[in-house]
Amino acid sequence: MSSTTDQNTETALPLDVLTPSATLSMDEIHQRYPARSLPEGARVTRFGPSPTGFIHIGGLYVSLISERTAHQSGGLFYLRIEDTDRKREVPGAVELILGALNDFGIAFDEGPSLAGTETGAYGPYRQSERQELYQSVVRDLLVRGHAYACFATPEELEAMRTEQNLRKIPPGYYGSWAIWRNRSLEDVQAALAEGRSFVIRLKAPAAEGNGRVELPDLIRGKLNVPANNQDIVLLKADGLPTYHLAHVVDDHLMGTTDVIRGDEWLSSYPVHAQLFDLLGWQRPRYAHIAPIEKNVGSSRRKLSKRHDPEAAVDWYSVEGYPRQAVIEYLLNLADGKFEDWRKANPTADSESFPLQVERLNRSGALFDLVKLSSISREVIGAMTAAQVYDAALAWAQVHDQPFAERLAAHADYVRAILNIERGAARARKDIVKWSDVPNDTGYFFDDLFVPRDEANQPLWDALAPGLAAILREVAEGFDPAVDRDAWLDWVRAIGENHGYAANGKAYKAEPERYQGQFSAIAGALRLALAGKPNTPDLFEVMSVMGPERVRARLSAAAAWIEGRG
Repeated sequence: MSSTTDQNTETALPLDVLTPSATLSMDEIHQRYPARSLPEGARVTRFGPSPTGFIHIGGLYVSLISERTAHQSGGLFYLRIEDTDRKREVPGAVELILGALNDFGIAFDEGPSLAGTETGAYGPYRQSERQELYQSVVRDLLVRGHAYACFATPEELEAMRTEQNLRKIPPGYYGSWAIWRNRSLEDVQAALAEGRSFVIRLKAPAAEGNGRVELPDLIRGKLNVPANNQDIVLLKADGLPTYHLAHVVDDHLMGTTDVIRGDEWLSSYPVHAQLFDLLGWQRPRYAHIAPIEKNVGSSRRKLSKRHDPEAAVDWYSVEGYPRQAVIEYLLNLADGKFEDWRKANPTADSESFPLQVERLNRSGALFDLVKLSSISREVIGAMTAAQVYDAALAWAQVHDQPFAERLAAHADYVRAILNIERGAARARKDIVKWSDVPNDTGYFFDDLFVPRDEANQPLWDALAPGLAAILREVAEGFDPAVDRDAWLDWVRAIGENHGYAANGKAYKAEPERYQGQFSAIAGALRLALAGKPNTPDLFEVMSVMGPERVRARLSAAAAWIEGRG
C-alpha cells in the first residue's frame, strides 16, 4: 500500500492496536442491548453523576426532574455512574451519591446499589466497566472513516492554541489544524512502532449550508446553533471514552428517550447530535436545565461549591431540613404551577403533582432560603407529634448524639412537648428544621433552661414590679385539669385585680385606669417559663411542664422581680 493511503482504509487499519478491547460487532452489541419494551408514551430518563465529590443541589434538582418525568409517564429512571475521568475521581464518592439519592427519596429502577450489586439488564451501570462497548463502537467509526488515530503531542497542541490565539481565530482541533486527520497508514504505523501515545478522534463532517444546524430542546424550543467542526477526542490515551462518546453510546444502548441535563452542556449538543447521526441512531429528546442561582448584591450567579454551603446536598441533611421540604422546594423552583397546586391540594403527596419539563424556567431558578424555610414549616407543621419525634431522633442520632440520648430517655415527655398546638386549625409552625428542635424544646428541661440570658435581659429589666404578685397567684392556683378558656378567664381576672386590662380594647378605652394589659402578663409568663418572649400556647406549655415545674419557675421569676425592686 502506498504511503499516501488514508489511515481509515478498512483493510489496512491496525484495529487491534487502536481498539484492543473491541470484541463485538454492532449487531452483537444490539443483540446484547435490545430495544426496551415499554408502554406507549413511557419515557426513559437517567441521572449520570461523576464520582468527583459531593452531589451539588443542582444534581439533586436534575435527578428529581428526571425521576418524575420517567415515572409519571409510566416509564423508567436509571442511575449511571460516569467514572471515566479517573484523575478526578474521589474515593467513596459513589457511596456519597447513592446515600444522598436515598436520603432524598430519589428512587431509580436500575443501577448500582450501596451493597455493591446492580439492578437492571442494561448494565454495567458504571462507565469504567463498559470499555469493550465504547471501543467496539469506535472501531466501527474507524472502519467507516468517521474516526482516526491522532498522535499529536501536548506540546504540539499547545503551540497550535498559541498560534490560533495570535491569529484571533477560533481555537480547537479542526480543518487544517487537525494535523493527523488525513495522515497516511505508514505514518500511523511508524508512530505506533515508536510507542507514541495516541487518542482516537472524530472525523467531523464538513458543515453544510451556512454552517449552522437546528436542534430541538424540550425547554428552549428550536435552537439555531453552529454545527460542530471540531475533531473531538472519542477515546483518550488510556483507552477510556470521553463524556461525548460514552453518553451517546450509553443513552442509545440503555434506551434513554429523554436526556435531562444542565445547560452547561448546550455547547456540546451539536457534537452529540452529530455522533448520533453518524452512528445511525435515533437521537433522544434533550432538555437543558438552567442552573440554580442566588442573588449576590445586585447580581446573580450560580450556586458555587466553593462559596455556598447550601450548594452541597449534605448541607440540607446536616441542617435537618426534612426530605419532603427539600423536594417540594425543588419542585417549586422547577415548575411555577407547583405552589398553586399545593394550595389546592394541601394534603396530597407531591409525587402526584404533574411536573412538566416543558414548563421549566429557561433563565434559571433563584435560590431562596426564606422560601425553603417557609415550605419546611408547612411540611413539619402537617406532621403528627410522633412523626416529628421520630424524624428529630433520627437526625440527632447522626448529628447530635447527646440530644438523641435525651430524646430517647424522655420519649413521652418530648412527644407531649411536640404535640403542643399540633393538629389544631392553626397548627404550630415554629419548627423549620430538625436542628431547631434542641433549642425549641430545651427550656422544658430544667438542666437546659436558661431563665435570663444576655439577649433577653432587657425584657426582664422592663417587667413592671406589679407583675410579681400576678406570677405568684398564677403559680399557686394553676390547675392543668381546667379548660383552657376557663384558665384564660381566670388569669385575666387576676390581672384586672392588679390593674391590668383584660385586653387591648379595654386598655385603649381607659389607659389612665390600668398599669398595662393582658399581653404584658402573657409576656412575663413566657419569660418566666421559657426564658424567651415567644412560645407556643401558654396553657399547653404549662400543662406539659406540670404544676411543680410551673410553680418553681413562676415563683423564681416573681422573687427576681421583687429582689430587683
